[in-house]
Amino acid sequence: SQSSKSTQQMIPVMICWVLAMIAGLSWARWWAVACTLATALAFLVTSTSALATWSGWLQLIVMVFSPWLLASQRRHHEHILKQLHAKEAKKSVHLGEAARSLLSVQHAAQALETHMTEITDVYHVTKETSRALHLTELFAASLDTAPRLLNVRGLRLIDLSGSAPRVLRASRAADGRMTGAPAQAELLEMEQAVVREALAADRASRSAARTFAGPLPEGLARVDWVPLWWEQRPIGALAVDELPDAQLKTLSIVGNQLSLQLSRIRLYEQVEALAVTDALTGLFVRRYFLERAQNELERSTRHGLACTLLMVDLDHFKQKNDTYGHLVGDVVLRDVAALLQRHLREIDLIARFGGEEFILLLIETSAEQAMPIAQRLRQLVEVHPIRAYDELLHQTISVGVAGFPEGAATLEALMEQADQALYAAKRAGRNRV
Repeated sequence: SQSSKSTQQMIPVMICWVLAMIAGLSWARWWAVACTLATALAFLVTSTSALATWSGWLQLIVMVFSPWLLASQRRHHEHILKQLHAKEAKKSVHLGEAARSLLSVQHAAQALETHMTEITDVYHVTKETSRALHLTELFAASLDTAPRLLNVRGLRLIDLSGSAPRVLRASRAADGRMTGAPAQAELLEMEQAVVREALAADRASRSAARTFAGPLPEGLARVDWVPLWWEQRPIGALAVDELPDAQLKTLSIVGNQLSLQLSRIRLYEQVEALAVTDALTGLFVRRYFLERAQNELERSTRHGLACTLLMVDLDHFKQKNDTYGHLVGDVVLRDVAALLQRHLREIDLIARFGGEEFILLLIETSAEQAMPIAQRLRQLVEVHPIRAYDELLHQTISVGVAGFPEGAATLEALMEQADQALYAAKRAGRNRV
């Protein structure tokens, strides 16, 4: 009975102590204080007799300090947890910085790879086209390079360096290779528009590829092009059919390299022209004429063909130089040379042989056929008025004719026979064949 009564008296104390423990566990400070005080007060009221022994005091001390010990432990754990969270946050920051650095390195690597690809593209274009010495060779080399760099259906190289534009076209075959067509002087309407835009292109964006905005030929959805420049002026354009957007920069690279190669070709052609043409008349020089003439005679021998050599000399030319001066004489030489060249076929050869003398080779023409041709040239010169500064002059020519192979079997013998015929024309009174 006494034990049951003591147990009943401890119920309020235990309730207050449990509440104090719960408050300490949740770190509700004021509730923990209140519940602890209530526990102590309830213990003092209900168990005063227990304080007569040391176990009672121990029980009171445990009830009073245990909630605070629990709260202190909980607070210590929260502090440790905050430290862990702080360390975790610092590690997260470091990881984020490392991730950003890694991403930056990755972007730099991608940019470097792109740059290496561009350098490789430039190398391939330069390597394939650097051996070309003429426009057709350059275009043929481009056909080998373009399919590896540009995923296009067709390719057009427009040349603006001559007296009239001409275009070389190629299309992709079923096997993926580019097959070219012969150069054509006639341009499509779209190609003419590209030429106009190329001639009007400004220097700031001269190397940039651009998409043609005008009407396109049937069957084409898109045409991109880039102008080709030399000495601050456009000398051509490279146009491609159905180019993907991602390859516009590659087209610019190819265009830049083709501009350099085309410039080199033009310089080579100029040097080549200077090496084989006379500066005053624009005709072939004697050395180049003799090389070509020898080749033609060998070809004629193989195929059983005839050729005729003409030696032409201007009559009384020294008197004009002495009377009117050398500048007027130069005009006379240029006019007569242009007149003779204009009335020959493209396959025939003509050169300035020296001084006021010209040499002509009529290809696949017998001496009998050449005589009326020579007479017509003589008559054209005779009636042709020459305006030299303030002077209006007329000029006549004497012509010596020698046929191959019936007249002479070698070039030297042919020239010797034609020269003798020329002197015969001079002795006979000049202005004759």
